[in-house]
Amino acid sequence: MKKREMVAILGMVIADDEKKICKLIEYLVNWDEIGIQLLGTAYDGITALQLINEKKPDILLTDIRMPGMDGLCLIEEAKKLNDILKCIIISGYKDFQYAQQGMRFGVRDYLLKPINQEDLTRTLKKLVKETHEQMWKQSTHLHLEETLKTYTGTFKHLFLKTVLQKKLCEQEETILKEVTEINAADIIKDSSRCIAVKPNINYREFTEESYQLLTEKTLEIAEVEFSSHNWVWISEITREGIYFLLFYNALDRKELLESINHIKERVLSLQDLFPRLYFHAVISEPADNCLQLIHRIKESRIGIGNRLLTSLNTVSEIKSYVPFPAEPKSIDTRISELLENKPEAFDMAGIKKCVEAAREIMTAEGISSCLQVKKNLLVLLNYYLKGFRQLDTTLTDSEIEAWFSEMYEHCTSIEQTFCLLEETLCKTLQNVLEHLKNREIKPVIYAKHYIEENRGINIKLEELAKNTGFSYTYFSSLFKKETGKTLTEYIQMVRIESAKKLLTEKERSISEVAELAGYNDIKFFTRQFKKTLGVSPNEYRKLFTNRSQGGH
Repeated sequence: MKKREMVAILGMVIADDEKKICKLIEYLVNWDEIGIQLLGTAYDGITALQLINEKKPDILLTDIRMPGMDGLCLIEEAKKLNDILKCIIISGYKDFQYAQQGMRFGVRDYLLKPINQEDLTRTLKKLVKETHEQMWKQSTHLHLEETLKTYTGTFKHLFLKTVLQKKLCEQEETILKEVTEINAADIIKDSSRCIAVKPNINYREFTEESYQLLTEKTLEIAEVEFSSHNWVWISEITREGIYFLLFYNALDRKELLESINHIKERVLSLQDLFPRLYFHAVISEPADNCLQLIHRIKESRIGIGNRLLTSLNTVSEIKSYVPFPAEPKSIDTRISELLENKPEAFDMAGIKKCVEAAREIMTAEGISSCLQVKKNLLVLLNYYLKGFRQLDTTLTDSEIEAWFSEMYEHCTSIEQTFCLLEETLCKTLQNVLEHLKNREIKPVIYAKHYIEENRGINIKLEELAKNTGFSYTYFSSLFKKETGKTLTEYIQMVRIESAKKLLTEKERSISEVAELAGYNDIKFFTRQFKKTLGVSPNEYRKLFTNRSQGGH
């Protein structure tokens, strides 16, 4: 049907094999006053049908007896083109019985020949009014349907978005209460399923632009597939993947599986654009109410997260997940014990050893949930980041954690997540060390300052190295490279220099000088002093005293 505004002029076609009748009707009607435009006249049924198909009139005024196609056949065929076409039959008394047959096509108006101007005008005005009312009702109904569709669709999106933003451990009843408050509690009129889809690029090749393009392509492929089945759905994109809520009256499970596998094949065919491309999808069981659907969404999130435990490029059905998978507490305990031993924060080899130990702990205990894997990987990450920050306060650990969490979502196996952690830590340490090389205060300067400030106490070299964040072996080599002396030699030099100053103070005894310089054993102090300067502490004091007196 040709779309018209409610106030638009209606169009009409006249069909009668008598040309003088057509001319008479055209003459009798005040077209502008009634609000009708005469679109054309035809003198046989076939021409009239062609004209109707071309001009799309709102009203047809036709005779019954016409060559080619009679008026009743014309009405029947015209109604197929426009089922709300208003039809008026013109007939004589002898054709009245045929006119009555037109009622089965919805004809309610007929005019007897000879045509009366008053009857014709009244009939046309009535049809114009009815048509305008019908068009208004239809327009209002369509607008209402569109509004309801938009309204319902908006709240469906809000419902899905709200549930996906919640932590997986949050109570489903609490989430239901929140979505009830946003007027989304009765969005499910029929059964629904949650489908989680994860198109993936290996984290080593990940770029924001490429992944966004892949996500858009996947969404486009899925929407084309769902549309081909006339399914009703909504979608939401998160860092975890693309989530669909599929609404239906009746859905064949086999058909759904075939569709998701078809989406998988289409996505994986994009290898030319994305060389290392992966695809996972999980399909929930049906949900018949909001609380159940919240549960299905959470199951789907857990299911798509556990893709790391499955083969690559799989489509699977979720059968029997619990709301929040039980996690072996022994894994958390053993990871905590691993960190209680305070592994070296500034040692590449130590980092690799610690990550490997964590991997052995988790795989030995048996991993049933990737949620626990990610949680413990973040514990390890934050332990090291805290150590790195002790040396480099400019380190933006929150950004590194966010980056790690994002790249974790692009891993394709459990093994790869440990590789990601190791690479992240080693790269961060390398950046910290590079940054420290360009800083005014270096770890060696800190150590030198610490030794000078604490020369009078028994300095433990391992603790000193740890305070700078390095292993003892690594820091010793770094210290000698910077100062030309080993830590022990440097401490000895500082203590001897301190003793030299103290010996100039006559009131202090040799044993007191030794203790203040950091020596507990006066004999060892005397031996070290003489070894360094060639004279004993007593001889040094006499030499200094004589030199002072000679100066007077």
